[in-house]
Amino acid sequence: MSSIDATAILVTHNSAGQVTAALTALRQAGLPVRLVDNGSTDRTVELVRSRFPEVLVSAGTDNPGFAAAVNRAAADVGTRVLLLVNPDCVVPPKTTRTLVETLLSRPQVGIAGPRLLDCTGRTAVSAHPFESLTTVVASRFGGVLIPVPVRRWLSGRHRRRAYDACLRGGLPTGVDWVSGACMAIRTSLFTAVGGLDEEYFMYYEDEELCLQARRRGAEVLYLPSVTAVHTGGASSSDPTWIWPHLYRSMLVFFSRHRPRSRHAVRVVVLSRALLGIVLAAGRLFLQPRAGAARMRAWTRVGRIAVTRLHLGGRP
Repeated sequence: MSSIDATAILVTHNSAGQVTAALTALRQAGLPVRLVDNGSTDRTVELVRSRFPEVLVSAGTDNPGFAAAVNRAAADVGTRVLLLVNPDCVVPPKTTRTLVETLLSRPQVGIAGPRLLDCTGRTAVSAHPFESLTTVVASRFGGVLIPVPVRRWLSGRHRRRAYDACLRGGLPTGVDWVSGACMAIRTSLFTAVGGLDEEYFMYYEDEELCLQARRRGAEVLYLPSVTAVHTGGASSSDPTWIWPHLYRSMLVFFSRHRPRSRHAVRVVVLSRALLGIVLAAGRLFLQPRAGAARMRAWTRVGRIAVTRLHLGGRP
């Protein structure tokens, strides 16, 4: 098998249950892999070192965040392309080759991402326009609170085009940003933008990266003809840990790039947290453990929103 001019980078945190499938696929593709472990306690590092001795592993005792770990792994990469892969994402060799070849054959393209499938084989929406106040309202008050047709109407024409490219498209499509669960980027571009922004502990770092790439004139391309399977949940399914990071990163992004909307977004986040607390209180009677976890999670999200309102918009 001919070598691929790319290096795969994975970041793990208690990912022993998922990382084997991801690394097996990358081994089949024949490209070097660098893995940074952020303080796993489930023997992820031991598993990788024993079953995949060719993988360059860097193990830490703490968790500095996803962006910091990726930057650490990418510091001295010699290949022309980086392939960022979540440990819960299986990327077939054909997809790997297509992503890399697309970047190497199309100089205007700086980032490329495949169609993502969930564990049932359904297409997941993984190409998006940049977030706005309207999309935040539509997504954070979604589910049973806002019917799907209404959410689609609120999302705007640009977002609907991105959704259509994911769900029905077959041709390469230029988009604002693609999911970092599986993303190929030119190494030179990654270096030029300063890598992933470490202000984002997790979430929104992929959107920020694509925004910075587009500001430098690089195209972000969604390739629906090739797929990867993203099961989700490789690091944690604990809402008390995930949701505060998600909403904090959202507020950082809006404070930087949507200053006119930042206060309104904070009000939306606070309102969603209060609603979440009320709903969690009702769940306490039927599912005490799940209800208590959601109560703690939404309380932390509300505290983040209040703090950032008090700080007057500082990220």
